[in-house]
Parts: sequence; structure tokens; C-alpha cells
Amino acid sequence: MRNAILLLFLAAIFHFPDFVDGAPFHVVNLKCEHSANPTGIDTPNPRLSWNIESGQRNWIQSAYQIKVASDSLELIHNKSDIWNSGKITSTDCLYIPFNGQPLVSLHKYWWKVKVWDKDGLASDWSEISKWTMAMVKSSDWKAGWITSDLQLSPLQKELKVLPDFGMEPEDEMWKLSEVIRKRTDTITYAPAVYLRKEFTSNHPLRGAVANICGLGLNELYINGSKVSNELLNPAFTDYQKRVFYQSYDVTRLLRKGENTIGVILGNGWFNLVIPHVLRYYAADYTDTPRLLFQLDLFYADRTKKTIVSDNSWKFTTDGPIRFNNILSGETYDANKELAGWNKPGYRASSWKQAMPAEAPSGILEAQYLKPVAITDSVKALNIRAVKNGYSVDLEKEITGWCRFRFHGAKGTKITVKYPGAGSHTLGRYQTYEYILKGGNSETFGARFSYNGIKTVEIYGLDYKPELSDITGIMVHTDFPETGKFSCSNDVFNDLNSILLHTMRNYVVHIPNDPVREKAGWTQDVETAFDAYAYAFDCPEMYIKWQRDFLDIIHENGYVPPVAPGRFDGPTINGPWWGGMIVYLPWKIYTHFGDKKILEESFAAMKKYTGYLSSIDSNYVVKWGLGDWLEPGSVRPVMTPVPFTSTVGFYNTALITSKTAEILGFKEDAAYYAALAEKIKIAFNNTFFDPQTGRYARYSQASQLMPLYFNLVPQSKRQLVLDNLVRKIESDSNHVGTGFVGTPLILTGLSELGKGEIAYKMADQRTYPGWYDMVCNHGSRIFKEDWKGGLVQMPPLGGSLGYWFYYSLAGIQPDPASPGFKNVIIRPDFVAGLTWVKGEYESLYGTIKSQWKRENDLLTLNIEIPANTTVTIYLPTDIIANISENGNSLIDNKDFASVSPKNGKTVIQTGSGNYSFKIRLNP
Repeated sequence: MRNAILLLFLAAIFHFPDFVDGAPFHVVNLKCEHSANPTGIDTPNPRLSWNIESGQRNWIQSAYQIKVASDSLELIHNKSDIWNSGKITSTDCLYIPFNGQPLVSLHKYWWKVKVWDKDGLASDWSEISKWTMAMVKSSDWKAGWITSDLQLSPLQKELKVLPDFGMEPEDEMWKLSEVIRKRTDTITYAPAVYLRKEFTSNHPLRGAVANICGLGLNELYINGSKVSNELLNPAFTDYQKRVFYQSYDVTRLLRKGENTIGVILGNGWFNLVIPHVLRYYAADYTDTPRLLFQLDLFYADRTKKTIVSDNSWKFTTDGPIRFNNILSGETYDANKELAGWNKPGYRASSWKQAMPAEAPSGILEAQYLKPVAITDSVKALNIRAVKNGYSVDLEKEITGWCRFRFHGAKGTKITVKYPGAGSHTLGRYQTYEYILKGGNSETFGARFSYNGIKTVEIYGLDYKPELSDITGIMVHTDFPETGKFSCSNDVFNDLNSILLHTMRNYVVHIPNDPVREKAGWTQDVETAFDAYAYAFDCPEMYIKWQRDFLDIIHENGYVPPVAPGRFDGPTINGPWWGGMIVYLPWKIYTHFGDKKILEESFAAMKKYTGYLSSIDSNYVVKWGLGDWLEPGSVRPVMTPVPFTSTVGFYNTALITSKTAEILGFKEDAAYYAALAEKIKIAFNNTFFDPQTGRYARYSQASQLMPLYFNLVPQSKRQLVLDNLVRKIESDSNHVGTGFVGTPLILTGLSELGKGEIAYKMADQRTYPGWYDMVCNHGSRIFKEDWKGGLVQMPPLGGSLGYWFYYSLAGIQPDPASPGFKNVIIRPDFVAGLTWVKGEYESLYGTIKSQWKRENDLLTLNIEIPANTTVTIYLPTDIIANISENGNSLIDNKDFASVSPKNGKTVIQTGSGNYSFKIRLNP
């Protein structure tokens, strides 16, 4: 009896699975809304997902059963008081909506799942997983918004009431910016707000959940301990449309008796004190920092206590953070530190009573994002004297800040600057000030800002610092890696490593350049989505960003080029910028299989397509940025803007038609398909010379894009392709495209059967090319233009990362069976490589594709996760020259079909491990 009780106790703690059937497959990797054991779910029907591990080939789930309970012991005893789905006949294991008893705010829910195979054999129950609800209904919030006595600066008030300058010409924008810049030098005081609340808790706790929205940015402490290592929360949104809050389980931080809650509020984007050229200052929501906070205590005796933000809280603005601005840096006066301010017993007699605050108009939503956090550190390499100070080089470019250790006399002001590109910040730029309290060494870093850094300038010291006094702190969204790639070309491996580092630097909640703008330019979807989607676990980021697009679309369908934000910029836009409101949900659906985002976006997709139709009646869109930053130019010279914009219009109409078909809107599907056909006809009538097979001005982009998007008349495809090859050869196999064409160039060539040309282009060591950009200019980072100049950013490099996985390893999603439900394995076995290893952790499990060439023998090893299928393309149509694990393909019962097609052998089969040997020469 004692052993049985002990076993139950251990099972409750460690969530041992219920071993019943002993089936040769089991359920793993349970997730709720993309996360394992998440805290802070606010949807009434959260979606549940899982993977299946099986050593069997062709394993397909035939049914599943989910059990959800309000207590883990319930599930251990195989009871489910919240939901028992029963046995559901389905192969689905992603995005299964909860359909049980109504979920209650702040409660924990435990769940498990079992599955059946196609023969009716059941798995064991999975291990137990859980999720914790945030606020399901707005009425669950009992707290009120509170604030301090800070006021907006006179300049902010003036800018806030200016008419909408979003649509003025670009030169007028810069004239206004210079007027603003001259007035910002007087803004030296923009402090953080410190708030505290003491309370007593005299009963044994069963659990405690804190929900916080602190605008613009916040840090939460309980009894002196920071609640989370997350930074720069909440993520930037259009606060008039949606506002994020965080939910934390804080049980471990509370104690019996006196407790103290402490919150620091920074300005963030909500109160952008120093204006930005992209006109964030025009936002109606701009206001001083404010807090919404609720702590719910659940006691062992089943009673509950709620602590809320109200006028019983105390605040001070007279703390050490005297200035903070997301673009400009921070000023910290160590002499004003508030020792123990966030712990019980602190005497806050000089603190003021918090005041009620107006709530932002946006809907409160729980933040579903991977956290921004400190992920690593880098060393200082050298220090050299400069006028009045020192310049320090870090070992590589990072996003974040530096941690300094200095000493000096009390009151000494040390100034730190991170040189970069301050043209878009209309005033103080990436500048930090620290006022010493004197005595022993002191350390400081940052809280409410971040920077793109390679060089650090230090002023105000009366001695030369040691290298060990300066450490670069890497701060960005902490994505788990989902991809691995390597090959026999070490240059490619090096470029891939550099690209991954650049990609990490580029994301603080959303993709944004950390050096110059910190703005989410929409076209980065086209240039980098595929590279991110293979390399990192990032679907939540792109779903969040798509909702930012939906929040800023104009009534007439126009979509600004920056999201979130207030920069409408019609001269800095076009269908490959605003059109990402159509392109992004389609990419999310194709790569991650999430149909919900198509449903959310469809009305906006139609609206934007209608906008493009309205501005040009002849189906040719003449407006936009075009193939931005072609080699040797900023605005495109080689490829006309109307050419690329009209291709974008066509792609927008086609995606809208496909989306309508998937969602069951047949009339819409037919309408937008017909529109796409009209655009195609107008495009070819305008830009195509059928005699020569040349498009527009005969550039790489103008020959590639019609082939890539199937705009070329079928009878002319070979002629156009031959011209593309000749054009690339005339450019000595160097890349000749900009932001719009480059994402398509390498994978496009491989798909057109010209992988050897793609390889030569990718392997170029001189300008213009990827190696030259990152290795010949002393930066070791991907940059904005082909000369390795401007700011660090991955868009031009994204095509390289995409090509590594999609073409060289050949791991491809199937648009007809999205989210890798059917995997396509189609490697480009280029002659320049002798081996390639690719691995991708899909939402169904691990996909591997590894190939090796030895003389005329090609070996391909692949791994396909359970509950998926695969279509494999092998580089010969002579089936007799192929074996799998030593066996002939002919009459192999593991394969649903084996057929020669267009010089290849196409195999359709299911999950499992396969090893093919292909004799290339008979």
C-alpha cells in the first residue's frame, strides 16, 4: 500500500505516462498554441498539437483521443473533468481546438493524448502536459490603469496634434524632420517610473498568477526578485488596436506575511521621447508610462485574494534612470539608487500616490511570443585612445548593449556612445550616461533600449579601461533552432553561420534593423521569411507581425510599408512592401499549416488587391520601390519599377484566389483567378518581346521573375530561360538583383534546372556576391547593400539560407499539403558539392535529407516523421539504377508509387528512414 501511494505521488510530480498498450509508437512533444506548458493563454479554444515517434515505415494516425482535467491527479487516474474528446477518427495532430467545458481565467489545465495507427492499434497515453490561462474575458480584469505625474514634453504635444503627415512627399518629410531635430536637444529628462505595492498573505499558497501590462516597457519584481529574464516587454504594437500583457506564475516568489510588488516602467514606443524620421511621433496613442497589474493568489483552503493596480500604489520618478528612450539610450545616476525599493520594509514616505490613468484604446491580448532575452556575450578585442576618450571594438557585431565595470569619483559622468547610423533618430542617438556613486568598481548596462553595436566609444574616464571591463551583451528574441545545414563547401558553412548570427541580431520581437531604425519594414517578409522558417522556431513572430499589418491597413486598402508604426510613405512602398499583407499569411499557411491566419487575413487580402486594382485601370502597376538596392544603385536602374510591381500585383491576385478556394469562397476564387489572368495578359503585352524572348530591359530579375511566377507563355519558356542563362553568364555568374529579385534567384535557378549556375553564383568571391559582402569588408555580418555597407540586416542573405535548405538539401513544403504534412525531398545534386546534410524540425517532427557523391554513385539518406508522407525526386529515370537499403524499387511494397517523370524517378511513400543508392551512369 505504501509503495502504491509513493508511486502515485511520484507520478503526480513527474507526470509519468500511463503505460498500457506497449505499442511500437508513442506521442511526444505536446504543445498548446505552439508552446510547451505555456502560461498566459487567453483564447477560449486553445489549439493542441503533438508529434508521434515510430520506427515503422508509413505510419499514419487513424484516430486520437484527448483528455483534459483540472488536476494532474485526475489524469493519472485516467479521469477528465474538463474534456474527453472520445476517439476521433482523424489524421490531424496539429491545431486541434479545445472543445470541452468553458475555461476559467488563471486556472491550470492538464492534458494528455493517445493515438491509434491505421491498423487500430493504440499508443500509450502521452506524458501529461499543461497550460495556464490568462484573462479569458475582459471582465476578469479587476485592476485599473495607474500612472505617475509625468507629462509629455511640449514638443511631443505639438507633434501629436499635427495633421497626418503620412502621405506627404519624401522631401517634405525630411524638411519637417530637420525642423524637429533642432528642438530635441532640450529633452534631457525622460525618467523611468518606479511603482510599489505592499500586501500581506497569511495562508498557505496553492498558486499565484501575475498579469501585467506596463507601457511602454516594464520590469516586474516580487520581494526583490525579477519575475522573469524576459526583456523589453511588452512587444511593440499599434496601441490603438491591440495591447499585449504578460502572464507569469509567481508562486515561488511569494512568502507568508509581508510581500512587495515592484514595477519599473520605461518609455518604449508608447512614449517615444526623441522623435523618429518615420513619424512614430504622429501616433494618437502617445502618452506617459502607465500600468495595469493584477495578482491573483489561490490558497490551499480554496479561498482567493486579488491584488490590483489602483491608487493605493506608490510611485516615484526620482530614481536612478533619469532618461530612457528606445532609440536614444539611457541616463543612469547611481547616486539616486533606491536600495530595497522592491522589498518589504522599504520606507517610501517621499513617494507619491499613484493616479488613475486613461487606458489605451487597443484590445488587451496575451503576448504569444518567444521572449527577448540575453542569449550570449562577446569580448572586447582592443581599446585605442581617441579625442577625450577611448574607442573599443567588440569581437563581432551584436544587438544589445555593453556591460561596463568602471570606477571613479562620486558624481563623475561617463558617456558611452554606440556609433552606427543616427540619421533617422531626430536627436540623441544610442548614447548612455552613467553617473558614478564613487568608491569601488561599479557596473551598468541598459534596461529599456537596445542597439546595433560593433564599436563603443567611452568618454569621461581619467584612466584607460581594461578589456575585461567591457563585455558585449547579446539581446534578441531567443529562438530555438529548428534547422541544421552543412556541406562540403566550407565557405557555404561559414556564410550560413554568419547569416544565422545576423538573423538573430535582426529580431527583437519582430524583424527590425537594430542600428538605424528599429522599424519593421514589411518587405523583409519576402527577403527573409524562408530562411527564418527553416532555421528557427518562429511561427508566433510572423503571426504577430501579420496582425500588425492587419492593424494598419487603410480603409481604401492601402498598406503602409512599416508595421507597427505611423509611416505611410507612398513613395517608399509598392506591392512588394504593402503586398506582404497577402504574401505573409500564405507563407505561414504553406510552411506551418496554420489555416487560421488565412481566415483572419482574407478580408484584408481582398481589400489590398482591390486597392492595387483601383490605382491602375490597365492592370499594370507603375508605382513602388521596385528591385531596391540592385548592385551599384539604390533605386532600380536595370529592372523597371512597373515591371516588378506588376509581377507583385499578379502574385497578390493569385494568392487571394488560392486563399478563397481553400476557405470555400468559390465566387471570390474565380474572380481573383480571372483578375490574375488579366494582369498576366497586360504584363506580357507591356513588357515582353516574343521575338527575342526578352522582358523589359533584359536584366536578371526581368528574365527570372516571369519564369518563377509562371507568367511566360508556355511556348516561349525555353527562349526566356536561355536568355536568363546568357544574361547571368554575361555578368560573369555574379548576382545582379536587389531586394525583390534576390529572394528568388538561387532557388528559382535550381527549380528551373539550372542549379549549376546557382552554385557558381552563390560561390562567387568577388563583388557583387554574398561572400564579398560579409568577408571582404571587415565586418563578418550581412549588410544592407551588396558593397557591405549601410546597416546590419539579413534580407539579401536570406536567399542563401533558403537555398541551402530548399534546394541543396531539398527539404520542401508541399503547398497542396501544407505544414510539411506531405514533405517534398528534391535535392539539387550540384556538381560543386560532394555531400550535403540538411535537417529541419518541422511541426510534425524531424526531417532529414543527407546526400553524398562518390564517383558515379549517389547516396541519399532521408528521415520522414510519423503521420506524414513524402514525395522524393531522384536524379535518374532509369529505375533499375536505384536501390533502397539494398533492395530494388520495383514491386517494393513500402512505396505507394514509383514512376519516371521528366528525367527523374518520383517516389511517393510515407514516414520512416530510407537509404537510396543511385547509379548515375549505366
